[in-house]
Amino acid sequence: MKNRNQRPGSPRLRTPKRPPASPSRPPRPPAADLHIHTTHSDGVCSPCEVVIAAANIGLSALAITDHDTLSALAVARPEAVRLGLELVGGIELTAEFEGREVHILGHFVRDDEPALVAATTALRRDRVERLKGMVGRLAALGLSVDLTALGRAFPRATLGRRHLAEWLVRSGQVSGHREAFTRYLGDDGPAHVPKPRLAGAVAIALIQAAGGVAGLAHPSYDLRELTLRGLVDAGLGSIEVEGHGMDARRGQRLRAWADRYRLIPIAGSDFHAGDRPGRWIGSITTPGADLDRLRERATRPPLPPGGDSGEPIVPEDCDPGRYLPA
Repeated sequence: MKNRNQRPGSPRLRTPKRPPASPSRPPRPPAADLHIHTTHSDGVCSPCEVVIAAANIGLSALAITDHDTLSALAVARPEAVRLGLELVGGIELTAEFEGREVHILGHFVRDDEPALVAATTALRRDRVERLKGMVGRLAALGLSVDLTALGRAFPRATLGRRHLAEWLVRSGQVSGHREAFTRYLGDDGPAHVPKPRLAGAVAIALIQAAGGVAGLAHPSYDLRELTLRGLVDAGLGSIEVEGHGMDARRGQRLRAWADRYRLIPIAGSDFHAGDRPGRWIGSITTPGADLDRLRERATRPPLPPGGDSGEPIVPEDCDPGRYLPA
């Protein structure tokens, strides 16, 4: 139909169509990323930044689990409250069990527990000596690191190999982080010094004393059920069953062990930096139901080795005589 008010030669005016109403999105099911690092250990984002990122993608909760330090929690807590996000008090303790390094996660820990604070303070002090040792080895190899300047560049971090690698890259002494680790700082590299570690049972006991649940972080590909049973006997309460580089078959085996030993299955991104594919905040999460179980476990005394029944559980790959009375 022609518009009678339209002058000849003028462009036809069209009534703009109203944009279709966008369908309402169903709310995301509750999910939590229970393994995140910040600048207070070896991450690149501040505590407030990771909280904001978690809120922006719709997570219901997150756990900051910095290595051997609790200091980020007090910084992140006000921001989490402002955004209505649950902040789970967390930590990742460096430990040793059966001669191998293991990382023990703590969830729902009190960050003012004196014993845990003292232990982490001692670990950080020992890490300073480790750092000096690696700097000395790098110097012997012809590379220089200014420890004072390194501390200014990362003022809140627990300094370690990642920070040394970053210094070597920025100062032009290596072409990239890969070269820094391959040639110098890797586990078998000439500048590597082993990290200070707690005994596995001690790490678990410290987490429990702080009101938390101790969990096994990123279980190794060759984890034996007998080894896991030893950690369960020491008080382990959860285990990561999903993570970067973990295939479905391995995840199924870990879930089966979690069911067998009454461990709570947990998962998290192990976020450190945005340049690590597949390890962004929220890329791997723990369902809300398992988070509820973890929270409930933290409020009650630790289970005996046999779980609720108190009956001993025997791993499939061991001699029963090692655990059952004669």
